[in-house]
Amino acid sequence: MVLESSGGQSGGPQLMAQYTVLDEDVVRGAVIEERELEQKAKNDNNGRGSGGSNGPSGGNDGRGNALAAMRHASHGGANAAPVDDEVRFEELAVLRLSYKNILRIDNLVGLQALTTLCLDNNVIEEIENLGHLVTLRWLDLSFNNISCIKGLETLTELQDLSLYANNIESLENLEKCTKLECLSVGSNKINKLENLLYLRQFKKLRLVTLEGNPVCNDPEYRMFVLAYLDRLKYFDYALIEANEVVSAREQFQDELLEAQERDQLEEVNEKAAAQQREYLARLKTAGLEIVETLFDDMFREDKELPKLKLLPGFDSIFESYQHEYRVQSEATVNIGLEFFQKYLAERERMEVALEKITDANEARSIEMVEAFFKALKQATVRLQDLQEKQRHGEDNPEELRGITAEVNRLSRRRLDLREDLMTIETEQTQQLKQLLDVYENRAGAIRTERIDHATLFFRAVEDLENSFATALEELAVDLVEKLANNLLEDLNDETMAFLSDRDNLLVAIQGAHDVHLGKLLAQEDALREGLLRELNDKVANLKKSFSKQNRDRVFEVARMQESIKEELEALEQRLASHDGDD
Repeated sequence: MVLESSGGQSGGPQLMAQYTVLDEDVVRGAVIEERELEQKAKNDNNGRGSGGSNGPSGGNDGRGNALAAMRHASHGGANAAPVDDEVRFEELAVLRLSYKNILRIDNLVGLQALTTLCLDNNVIEEIENLGHLVTLRWLDLSFNNISCIKGLETLTELQDLSLYANNIESLENLEKCTKLECLSVGSNKINKLENLLYLRQFKKLRLVTLEGNPVCNDPEYRMFVLAYLDRLKYFDYALIEANEVVSAREQFQDELLEAQERDQLEEVNEKAAAQQREYLARLKTAGLEIVETLFDDMFREDKELPKLKLLPGFDSIFESYQHEYRVQSEATVNIGLEFFQKYLAERERMEVALEKITDANEARSIEMVEAFFKALKQATVRLQDLQEKQRHGEDNPEELRGITAEVNRLSRRRLDLREDLMTIETEQTQQLKQLLDVYENRAGAIRTERIDHATLFFRAVEDLENSFATALEELAVDLVEKLANNLLEDLNDETMAFLSDRDNLLVAIQGAHDVHLGKLLAQEDALREGLLRELNDKVANLKKSFSKQNRDRVFEVARMQESIKEELEALEQRLASHDGDD
């Protein structure tokens, strides 16, 4: 399937270009084409390696040529085996789509195992629809019409990236590709030497190609790159000499010191940010994220805040409130995490007990089933031996009666086995129910403690908020009186106007207070609902799992009973046939 589009350079004749739509058929065709090329190469190698009198199989008796002909018949020529045209997209590791006249990257969903993707020598204008290919390690987008690097944020396993011969003006949007080792961006439009500093963040980068960009015309280009990207081994198609790096670093010694200081500062900031993200993730898991973010949440939606910040003395009151909040939140988080650890310990205790119950009952069931099938196999072997002896003229009526009795016993035992297995399943259902009841009660008690502790926190914050609002009102009244008595100096016009309207000032303070309390109460409800849902969902999922397990076991026992019944009936028929022969 193709789309027609007009193309051509500006001012020149308009040409009609046929663009390939990248879809499942194109992918399948490319895979099969690759297989055919591999098969042809293998056949050619086989032909060269096994034909001719001078080859390793050659000889005066002509057997070497005969073997070569046989190999050719089985591997190539007119009788070559057809190439497998089945494509398992979910298992595909390598996909080559070079020279396909592809305009847009699309329809690559389902290729979750892909590690190598070649889309070079097409007419692609934008990097898109690759974010789901998270296992990709090699990506070739050279010789296209790409003007911007983007869409690679999720490709964190990427090691080799080629964007050679495109229209790229800037190195950007590769921050997440921390495993990058090889980068080819030659023959693009990169023109700023400072932009090359972007590559310093890639600690594993060993090979870079920039040749063919306008920036290469800068007289300091090569020494600049060697100085700042000192981990490189290959640069612009050549192995880097150690003495060149030393000279480059000496040339840019002062600038490098500044760059190193910036790098160290960025590293410290990133480490702190990573620790904060990890901390927030822990709080989110423990249902305590709201405690950490509540203060900011309360003021984020406060539309009166910009006006209130105009008041002389506001910052002092605000900072005091913020400090007291931090004291409360840190204490709440610490105790909350302790409660969460108690909750996790209780859950782990339940899961260990659950595994112990299911393993014990499974062992009992397996023991019963194996004993039954062992007896059934023994009866079958005894009958086979008896029939073999009969074919040799040996009769043993007593053995026949013994086998018949055993088969009859197994027929009765089959029903008993079903009852025994279902009894085990019923007992297990009761055991699991009791275990779940105990867990729900214990975990529920811990949950109540967590909710009560959170409630104390919200009441403490509510008190702080009330004190904050009262302090602002007192400040406002004091400022209004001072303004009336000409005791305020150096106020801007906006502050003067705000203080001149006493009623509007108090309304703003009350409005801010209402917003803060509204957000506080809403977040309190959200935290409580989250803690309630956490345990309720866990219990509901366990009950659902137990119910499914029970249904599966009942079906399993029924299927096994049917299979045993068929085997016993076959044995009984063979016994009847044997008895008739006698």
